[in-house]
Order: sequence, then structure tokens, then C-alpha cells
Amino acid sequence: MSERRKDNLILRLIALLLLAVFVNCDIQSRFSCYNHYLAGIHSSSVLPIAGHHSSIPSNVQCIFENDVAFTEVHSALQNSHHVLTKKSVNFQVPDLYHLREIVRRSQCTQTLTVNWKNTPETGRGGIKVVSLLNETTKIEYSGEDHQDFLFDDSFAGVRHLIPDEDDYEFNPTVTTTRLICKHYTQPECLVRGKFEVDLEANLEWSYAFAFKTDTTNQTLFSLRCGDMSSEVRLENDFFIREDGSAPVAVGHLSDATWHTAIVKHSEPDSHYLKIDDFPEIELPKAINDDTDKTITLTIAVNGNIQLIDPTDTNDDCMYSFDKPQKRLQETVNTRTMCVGCGCSKLSGTFDGLSKCDEDEEGSYSLRRDLDRLSFFHFEDSFDVDSSGSAIPAISTSFKSDSDVGLIFFGYWQNFNGKGRLQVYYHYDLISAVYCKHAEDEECSGCSIRNARGFGRDEWIQTILWGGGDEIHLATDSSICRLQQSPNISLAEVYAIPQISQGAGLFIGGIWHEKKRRGLYKAEAEQKYFENTREKAPVLRGCVKDVFIRGAKMDLTTSFDAQKHAMLIEEYDSNAFAVKRDCQKCNPTCSEKTRCRSQGPLQSSPMICDCADELQFNTSQGTCEKKRDSTPVALSTAFLSQKQVVLDVQNTKAVLSKVWIKFALPKHINEAHTIVEFNSHRETLFNIKVDTEGTVTVQLHGQDSASRHLDLLDDRVHLLQLQRRTPMGTRHSAKKYDLYIDGYHTVVSDIGKLVLNNVSVSAAETTDEWSSVIVHDFGLSYEYDEQFAVLHPSNLIHQVDIHSQLLQYQIHAPDLSKTGILDDSLWEKPIFGSESEQSPVLESSPHGEIVDFTADIIEPEQLLSARWILYSLFLTVLLCLLILMCVVCYWCVLQPRSMRRTDSGSQRTIMRDSPDYAPVKMRRDSISGVSVDDDGSIGTDDTDLQAYRDIPSHRVKIYRESVSL
Repeated sequence: MSERRKDNLILRLIALLLLAVFVNCDIQSRFSCYNHYLAGIHSSSVLPIAGHHSSIPSNVQCIFENDVAFTEVHSALQNSHHVLTKKSVNFQVPDLYHLREIVRRSQCTQTLTVNWKNTPETGRGGIKVVSLLNETTKIEYSGEDHQDFLFDDSFAGVRHLIPDEDDYEFNPTVTTTRLICKHYTQPECLVRGKFEVDLEANLEWSYAFAFKTDTTNQTLFSLRCGDMSSEVRLENDFFIREDGSAPVAVGHLSDATWHTAIVKHSEPDSHYLKIDDFPEIELPKAINDDTDKTITLTIAVNGNIQLIDPTDTNDDCMYSFDKPQKRLQETVNTRTMCVGCGCSKLSGTFDGLSKCDEDEEGSYSLRRDLDRLSFFHFEDSFDVDSSGSAIPAISTSFKSDSDVGLIFFGYWQNFNGKGRLQVYYHYDLISAVYCKHAEDEECSGCSIRNARGFGRDEWIQTILWGGGDEIHLATDSSICRLQQSPNISLAEVYAIPQISQGAGLFIGGIWHEKKRRGLYKAEAEQKYFENTREKAPVLRGCVKDVFIRGAKMDLTTSFDAQKHAMLIEEYDSNAFAVKRDCQKCNPTCSEKTRCRSQGPLQSSPMICDCADELQFNTSQGTCEKKRDSTPVALSTAFLSQKQVVLDVQNTKAVLSKVWIKFALPKHINEAHTIVEFNSHRETLFNIKVDTEGTVTVQLHGQDSASRHLDLLDDRVHLLQLQRRTPMGTRHSAKKYDLYIDGYHTVVSDIGKLVLNNVSVSAAETTDEWSSVIVHDFGLSYEYDEQFAVLHPSNLIHQVDIHSQLLQYQIHAPDLSKTGILDDSLWEKPIFGSESEQSPVLESSPHGEIVDFTADIIEPEQLLSARWILYSLFLTVLLCLLILMCVVCYWCVLQPRSMRRTDSGSQRTIMRDSPDYAPVKMRRDSISGVSVDDDGSIGTDDTDLQAYRDIPSHRVKIYRESVSL
């Protein structure tokens, strides 16, 4: 290998290692939600779609249910519209060509609601509805004032509204639901076996395909050009390995779910691989560009392959293998793939490691208790090599309702050396730290981010394994590699027990606080005690499926041994805050709602935290939506008081969430303070909006956060302030997350003082269009784990501010003027980003109702890449046709015409110019005249020479008849 290639390989490895330190993927735009599903995204959320990589993406709601993907597209017609003239309806996806392709390739439905406020005259008041695919539906008054029409397939997607009669006041008012498109796999695009694609070696190209397999350690694809070849393999479930390179940690690729791979060539001798949303991987330069050869991409996966490249999908994969550039060797495989529970992973390190969310047998619950300890402890938990480094092979599954907690902490200490390792999570980060003592402590670490957080009461599998420089952390399908970095924080990592020897592991907690006397043996406390509360607290939740040294542990047997070693009374079942089985809610909570203890005591009942879905708990512990959905207009024309002060009952619980759903006015004449939150002493924070539509949350005078909102956007916005559980007891660690729709930032503590009242202000406006409209307003409290644990008010509960505000409303506003409720606008992105410059991934605007466009093709489509290429192709084709006509005329028709003219001139020499006199033949004597066979007088050589002397004219030779 040349020095240049060695340097490139080193730089490439360094870049990949830096990527592995902090896993945080940005989602790229794709054709539809189904393509996102094929790229390994299975959580419903707002995702970007685009018809072409150079197109401006649109963010739409994607729903994934039971391996089926739905693309939801909103339109401007979700707000009611009175049809008086011909109008065209725009959509959340402005590229109508792209939207039509989505409708054509999937099963779409949309409901149109027609309301006649007044009965029209007979034969009048009808409208025509034209769909995106140019299907027309005639709607007439049938005696019912309200009609619903379900449009599906080519009729779905209302694009044009055409009344039979313009400006007729009895024409109906119409609204539509969102356009929902259900995607199916096309059988023509699904193949099994091996197929090859020939690509130009010296041109830029890319080829995309999706694959699904439950088998690791196999070839994914290979590149071949002449005698040179390169192979890319799947290894150890999570890794990609190229020829001659170290394995790259990407994600769980053998999980029997779809993943997308894109192979591309964009620079000389350089090929790249992108899998799902993981950053690009540069492949080794094993293949050189050659203008005389092609590169053959061979894809062979033990599983399923789906064709998703535009060269295949543009004709619905009907003719993909009719071309000589693509060849398929299809195989028949009747084996069912292993999915979910019982499917082993990392079989080279673990024995029977699998993720089983439904099976909770053998699980234990852990609680945070002021008097008792809560953890599992294991001795001799990993091997230590001769250099003093531990070789971990640890895994545990946990679920918690808290946004901070310790998953496990390990230590080792012997004559070869000592060290520590820890895995914990805080809010949206789960982190691993590994430290080894030589002369100084050397630490490495990495983190995995999940924008939804890790305290969502769902099972999460955490794995730490490897040795030397190859230690990895995996959570479910994500993975990162531990690397040395100056940014690794050790403030949250527990210290090595000073008098302990060997290698030990704590699961879920550690002996980090003084506890009640008389429960634990003094020698055990001296051995493990660390006097701190500033580090990751006890895991509040459940653990199961604990693997140590690669083998599954029996938690019941281990817990009995732990009680024998640490308790004064080893049969005291209440000495540890650990219970068999996970506690559950009855009835079961919804998917997005956590099951939590209502209070800090062990005897507190389990309830669903309804504030997770912005709802309210009933007295039975179940959730209910708002009791009254009537919006409130913050205007003196609608409220009985200009300043409404609502008292909030005192409580020992902690303010955990504030939410308010509101619609902004179309125009704002002066800045308006919407609401103030006050204690008895001072204003804690307020929310206000200025004349430009900038919403600001002002905290403690100087600290503030703001976001600009479009006043022309009819959608209802959601502002949330959500408490972050602090790491430790320092006040500076107390923070709140501020969300305004999809925008997110972190602000300082708003619960420094007790909230006593909420003051709502009304503006001096006249109608709904000029007023702030409040659709929902609520507060949520959670129990304090450290203080007033016995107080009866220290419980999870909510306060419905909106219902209290309704009592001051004089009359209800017109619902058609209060904004559009679109909950996709409030979705939190499934991938977070640390960059402040990153665009906010939130639902795109719905579009507008505009003047009727006669042609279906919108102007913006003519500027898109597809239409430019299509127009260029037609232009070139037309030029070629014209050129062929010209060539045919000059090369074929013209010579034939000239040959016909020449032959006629030879038979009859005509003179048609008046400038020349006739040439008369000589007649010296009758005997000198020669007679031709046909009886005419011939000419001699002298006569012919006289003709040749006049080359540029045609003459007529008069022949005189001679009588014999």
C-alpha cells in the first residue's frame, strides 16, 4: 500500500472514531414515509420527504403501525372555505408532482365535508371537486345540510374547487381531513437472491437498495472492476467491515427489519457507503477508475432485498431486470426470519442475549427510598487482563419513569491494576465511562442520544462489551465506541471502593448514602459506602435479563446471596427497596403515558401520568381529555375582565410541566403579555408576544428565550415547560426544557418559589382574527423525592387552568376563526441535534387556497429538477428530429430531384432566356445533311461545339424539316 493510501486510511479511521464518540444522526429527506420505514425508522414522528435529493423537503407526519407505513399530508382546506369562485388548494407538500407520485403509488383516503348554511334554489349551488390525479366529482344539494364524502385512490387529494355559479351566496362551505396514504410493498420490487448492477467506472453514480436479514457475519455487497474487487460485510450484528479496514459500528443490522444502503461514487477512485441515517463511510480505495471498464455492484444478502433506487421505482420495478445492466439470480427461501424475543445477538460474546419486551418474568422493581438501599451487587463480574484492564461483557434491560438514573457501576482492583466503569442516563443522553489506573487515571467514554429520552417507561436494553481499545456501548439498536476525549465528565461517576478487592458490579444503584441504622452490616457499609448525593441516583424502575461475563444471571439467587452478605437480618424482606416483579397500572396506560407511583412512599398506588399526553387524571387514576374544548379568546370583547387572576392551591409537590395551546392573531397592533405566573413575592415567569409574532418566555427578569412564529399560520401552537430532574442537589443543576412546537431550548429553574396564582391578560380587540385564542392550558405536578415525603399534597396531579378561565368568557368565539388543531406540529423530533444552526424538524405549513390554476402543473414544478430534465429531453429530441429531416432532404430527396432534371435536359434542350437568340444550323447543301433514324435532321460535331460554347444557358435548337 502506498504512503498516500496509508495516510488516507488513517484519516478515515480517525473521522469514524470521532463519530463513534457521540452518536447523533441527522435524518435525511426521503421519497415517502415508507422509505423512512425502509431506513430503520419505526417510531411515528414528523419526518422530511422530498421527490428529489435537490428538492426542498417537506416535514410530514409519518405513522408506523404493525409494519405498515402511513404518510399524512395536510392541506389548506382543513380550514373551512366558502366556495364562491374557482379555487385551487395547496398542500403541505408544495411539489405537486411529488405528491401525485405518492398518491399514485399508495392507497390514499380523504374525507370531504360539505355544509349548506342556506338551502339553495333547485339546480343551483353545486360544485365540482377535482383531485390531484384529475378525477372530477360533482356535488349537488340533496336535501341534507351536512354531507360527508370519502374519497380514495385516484379521487383522494382535493386540488380544485369549481362552483357551478360564481358568487352565489348559497354555495356550500367545505372542509377536508388530512390526506392519509397507506403504503404497500410492490411484489415486483421485492427480490430474494443475488443481483448485479453494472455502473460506469468514470462517472458519478449512486445506487440504493433496502435489505432485511436476521443473519450476521455475511457479505452485504461487493464491487468488481476488471481484476480488482472489494467486499463489504456485516459482522457481529452491529458492524460493517470493508476489506483491509477496522470494523465500523453502525447499528443493529441483523434485527430482521428493513435497512437502506446507498453505494455511490463521487470522486476519483473513491466510493462511499451510507446506511440508514448513519454518516457516510468511505470505502477503501481498492478499485481505480477506468474509462474502458464498468464497475459491477453485486448484492447478495441472506434475507430479503427491496429495489428502491429511482432507476427501478420510476417504472414500478416492472422492467428492472429486462435491461442488460441488471441481472438477477433469484433463490427460493421459505425460512421464516427470527424477529424480537428469542433472537440472539452478539453470540460470540453473550450466550442467548435477546431483547424480550413482553416477557417480564424474573424482573425486579427498584425504588428510591430515604431509609433503604436499592441495587443488585455481583462479585467477580469480569476478567482483568495482565495490563490491569477489565474486559466487560455486561447487559441489562431496564425501564424507568424518571429521566435520570444509574444503570450499572463496576470496579476492579488487584495487583495488576484498578479501574471503574459506569453506564447511566440523564434526560436524552445515555453515557458510558471506562477508567483505568496506571500512573494516572485514563478515561474513555461515549454517549448515545435519543430525543424522546430514556425515562419513558419502556424496556431499554443496555450492553457494554469489548476490551482494550474496542469497548462499545449499545442501547437497543444504537451503538457507540468508547474513545478518549477531554470532554469526558467524571463528576457523575462513582469512586472505586477503597478497601474492596476483585471485580464487582452494582446494578441499578450503589451504597451512596447513609441509611437507617440496624439494617446493614457495618463491614459491608465500610467496604462500599461513598458519601455523596451529587451523582447518578438509584434507578427508579425495573430491571431484568442481567448478563455478566456473557451469561444470564438468576436475579433471585443473586439477591438472596446479597442479603446474606449485607443484611444483619438476612430474611428481612423490607431491608432493600427492591421488590419482585414490576408494578403495573390497572387499567393499562396508553402507549405514550407512563405508569408511575402517585407518591414517594412505597405504599403509594400506581397511576398513569396523564400529563404525558396533556390530559388530566380522574379520581379513578385514569386519563380524560379536556372537559370543555371551547377555546377562549383573550379579548375584552369576549372576557368579562381585562385581567383574570386564577389562584393555584398550595402543594408540596414540584411543578413539573406547564402547557398552553394557543393560536396567534392575524395582526397584532401592540405587544401583549398573555400570562404571568406569580408567587406571593415576585413574578416567576411570563409569556408574551410582540407585533411581529415573536413569542418570548421571560424568566427572573433577565433570562429569556423566544421564537418567531408566522402570524399567517392558522395552526394552533403548543408551548411547554418541562422539568429536568437534576443530577444532584445543586440549584444550578435545576433546569427546565422549553418547547415551542418543534423548537427546543433549556432554561433556568422556574420552580424556585411556590406558584400561587396565574394572571391572564385580555387585549382590547374586537374579533377572533385580532385576538390570541387559548385552546388548552394546564399545569402538572410530580412528587418531591427528598422533602415532605409524608405530606398528603406531595402527589402527582394536574391543574386545569383552561376550565377556570372559561368561567370568565362572555360568549364563545366562532370555531372557524380559532385556528386549526394539528397535533403533528407539536411532535418532538425522534433525533436531536446539538447544533444551534440545525433546522427545527417540525410539521410544515398546510399551504394556502389560491386562485384557480387552469393547468394541473404548478409553476414550481416547472422549475424542479425532474421537469428541467424532462424539458431538456424533449428539446433535444425535437432538435434531432429536425436534423434528421434536413439530412434526409439534402442527402436523399435533393439528389433524386437533380437526377430527374438532368435526364429531362438531355432529351429536350430548352431555352427559356430571352437574352439569347436561337442558334440556327448550317445548311450548305442538301447532301450535307444527315438524317437520323427517326427522320430528323442530325447535327455534326461543329453544331455540338457551338452549343458547348454557351455553357450557362439553355437554348432551343430549331430543327428544320427537310423534304427528300
